[in-house]
Amino acid sequence: MTTQLKVNIRKVEAKKVRPLRHSELRKGQDFSTTSYIEDYEAGTFHMACIVGEKIVTCASYYPEKSIKIKSNRAYRLRGMATDSRFQRKGYASDLMEESFKELKKRDCDMLWCNARLVAVSFYKSVGFKIIGELFDIEAIGPHYYMYKEI
Repeated sequence: MTTQLKVNIRKVEAKKVRPLRHSELRKGQDFSTTSYIEDYEAGTFHMACIVGEKIVTCASYYPEKSIKIKSNRAYRLRGMATDSRFQRKGYASDLMEESFKELKKRDCDMLWCNARLVAVSFYKSVGFKIIGELFDIEAIGPHYYMYKEI
């Protein structure tokens, strides 16, 4: 018999998502690299998908204008991570769907991010589009600028 774990998607504090950011996005780097200045600014929120007692997917959202897409109220997605043992099970897609609802409540009209190459197909699957050329972020690697109208 298998036990179904309870899945809970909700807003959490920044400090709750930092360990997952570190293990999946900043391996080999100092833990301090998991803290973003925007984490504590007005309008910022952090979402987590919790399975049982464990955060398996997280993402942070904050108001920031796009330099590439005209919008009235843009948000930036940053620090999205999924525990490697929980990838490709739908948790990140579910988290994004809940996040889109929260962004609508905040009158967001466009969400943008710098997407790592390994994440591009995921972002496309939830409605993001690429704009511009591939670029490199020092110490992290190649990225595409992606956006989604909300």
